Order: sequence, then C-alpha cells, then structure tokens
Amino acid sequence: MSREEIYEATKRVYALYGAFFGAVAREVGAERALALHAQAHEEQGLASGKLLKQKLGERPDIETLGSMLRASNLSIGIDSQLTAADSSSALFSNSQCPMYDGYRMGGLDDETAEALCQRGAAAKLGTMLTQLDPSIAYHLKHYRSRPDGPCEEEIIHVSSPGRDKEGCHGR
Repeated sequence: MSREEIYEATKRVYALYGAFFGAVAREVGAERALALHAQAHEEQGLASGKLLKQKLGERPDIETLGSMLRASNLSIGIDSQLTAADSSSALFSNSQCPMYDGYRMGGLDDETAEALCQRGAAAKLGTMLTQLDPSIAYHLKHYRSRPDGPCEEEIIHVSSPGRDKEGCHGR
C-alpha cells in the first residue's frame, strides 16, 4: 500500500471511532467516555509494552525507541519526522494525521479531537514506555494549533538534568 492509501484507510477507521465516541459521549457524558477511552489505551499500552520488551529486551535506549515510535507513526499514515534524538530525549513533529482528520470526519470538534489525543496517547504510550523503563516518560508537547499544523510528541528520561518530571504527565 502507498503512504496515501494507508493514511486514507486509517482515517476511515478513526472516522468510525470518532462517530462511535460521539455517540458514547452523548449517552454517558464526555468525561466518562474520555475515561473509558484512556482505559482502553492504557490496556493497549500494556500489551504493546510486553511485545516490545520481548523484542527489545530490558531498558532499550531512547534513540532506539524514537526510531520505533516514528516507524509506528508512519505505519498508520502519520507524517512523522524525528526532529531531535539523543540519549535523553526524542522529539517528533507530526503533520498530516489520519487520527485527527478521522475524528473530524466522524463529527467530532477540535476540542474533543484534542482531548482524545491527549488522553489516549498519554495513556497508551506512557504505559508502554514505563513498562520498558520506568525512567522514560511520554508527553504530547504541543497539540496542533490549527488543522493543518503539526503536533509534537516527546519521549524523555525523566531523570535527565533540566527536565521537569511532572511536566511529562497529564498534559
């Protein structure tokens, strides 16, 4: 499949998920729906962490994890660039995003799409990375400020000098 075909297929899946999420939020309330969304992502993070631990062994380095996370983003159609990576952090800039575009296609507003990304990515990737190495954290550093703008994701060693450990959780 071409990159565009992967992007379009993923976008359609997330459009269906966005429509489903909207229906659930109307039924049980937005906060409860977001909590369930985060719980499901955390469960996926546990499963992914176990698989990666088998593949990478104990405590893989940030550069290896950065390359793997970029490859994972690309595999679902996110236009993702690893803009900086060293032994203490990896920063990604993600432009075209089938999740965001799918959520919007599924009828969700920008605020809800952002909440899904904030809570889902933090739960899944945070849980996965903590399983691999408790000193590594994930956060969505910058959420797109406009539909065609980029998001920035970062993974860091929370014990790295100059890093705010609390700043990587719950953004």
